Amino acid sequence: MKILVSDTISQKGIDILEENGAEVTYNTKLSYEELLEEIGKYDGIILRSMTPLNEEVLSHATNLKVIARAGSGYDNIDVEAASKQGIVVLNTPGQNTVSAAEQTMALMLGISRNVAQANQALHEGVWDRKKYMGVELNTKTLGIIGLGRIGGLVAKRAQSFNMTVIANDPYIPESRGKKLGVELVELDELLARADYITLHTPLTEETHHILSTEEFAKVKDGVRIINVARGKNVDHKALYEAIKNGKVAGAGIDVHEDEPITKEYSLLELEDQVIVSPHLGGTTIEAMDNVSIDAAKQALMVLQGGFPRTPLNIPTVEPEDMEQIKPYVDLGEKLGTFYAGLAGNRIEEVEVIYRGMITEYDLKPVTTSLLKGLLNPILDENVNLVNARLIANERGIKIAETKSNDSEIYSSLITLKVKSSSNVRQLSGTVFHEKELRIVEIDNYDIDILPDGILLVTNHTDQPGVVGKVGTLLGDNGINIASLKLGRNKIGGKAIMILNIDQEIDNNLREELLKINGMVDVNVLTL
Repeated sequence: MKILVSDTISQKGIDILEENGAEVTYNTKLSYEELLEEIGKYDGIILRSMTPLNEEVLSHATNLKVIARAGSGYDNIDVEAASKQGIVVLNTPGQNTVSAAEQTMALMLGISRNVAQANQALHEGVWDRKKYMGVELNTKTLGIIGLGRIGGLVAKRAQSFNMTVIANDPYIPESRGKKLGVELVELDELLARADYITLHTPLTEETHHILSTEEFAKVKDGVRIINVARGKNVDHKALYEAIKNGKVAGAGIDVHEDEPITKEYSLLELEDQVIVSPHLGGTTIEAMDNVSIDAAKQALMVLQGGFPRTPLNIPTVEPEDMEQIKPYVDLGEKLGTFYAGLAGNRIEEVEVIYRGMITEYDLKPVTTSLLKGLLNPILDENVNLVNARLIANERGIKIAETKSNDSEIYSSLITLKVKSSSNVRQLSGTVFHEKELRIVEIDNYDIDILPDGILLVTNHTDQPGVVGKVGTLLGDNGINIASLKLGRNKIGGKAIMILNIDQEIDNNLREELLKINGMVDVNVLTL
């Protein structure tokens, strides 16, 4: 597997990739045109904020399977375009939260005590204590926009400076605010009350320019602004005007609307009121190690056929829950693949019915895995955990999931019911102790088979001689039978037989099997 590292990461992350057999290209100097030429060579890419993975670049990424963002923000990645191509996108949230929180406090203190400006003056031989007199954080009100991981850490640190902390975050419950000792308020109230405003939100349509001309008109005179989140959260032109007219006393800006900034960046003119830094929020030795190691490990998980811990475009659950449902994720794919091998008709509706103890969990990954198994064998395009639902929706396939706490025989049971253009068929499966996968029902036939390897599935009339003739034909053609299971509804009625076999069956042998008296259908599946 070939992995491109296109932005600066820790050597520890690269070492992990190479120790696991990856061929790593470390090139942080690629121009846009070079990126277009090179991206198609790689199975994976690890990047930070400087590599633009837009729709045009991704259209050239013909072999790419995983995009790993070493950090939390991902506004330089077109996640929708990646999803359409079946590329897993992941980030590493939580690995640099302390660094970002500490950078926030550094900028807050810096713009309060004029640290950078006084330092520059002394380097230029100027001693001026009066000019660089500052203000205290003590008893001031800090307004946090976005009370997630980083916002919560900032709140704790600000409280240690005896600050009153208020926050605006429509997605955070009151209980989190109470736990942190933070009052949750509407944005307009935060703007009116805060002496300092710090942003810790992702970049979305809602948060783009969440601080602009209209908002700066509502703030308390002399407020100070800190942004260690996303550059486009703050309209820097509006911020410039608010500082020039005295509404805003100062700002500490770590992230910028266009990076890297140039000499024409208007905020650079305000050197007495503004401290700027080159996107250092997550750039400490510890944070770089953490995000690099996490990005490398998760990229390898994907390339080795597993689930990443923090994906951005596939359904996921908490790691401890995933450990419990992982066997059912595997079972879901087996059920889908089994059905695809039996039926060749157009699929119209898919219903997945979950019963028993498994219903306690979020089962979206199981359904997605089932769709992958169902669609991958019958479509020309690559179907995976990223695009399975998208492809099903594009083809007009209706998907339904239902849950029931009751399971009469098994502790947990998954039933796949598929309506095609000509009939409705269903399969059921479960997981026994020691995580053994089993298919236990096919079209109302009770059965118990191991969904693994090569399976020969026959539909025939329940009559003497069929089973024996199948065994004879297989033996004469050098096909060894590992196991055999039979199911029937009544004596002399319809019957089903599933054989685990050790060798492949060619079309000629399949035709011979179909000639057996009473044989209705023969299918060969590889699971």
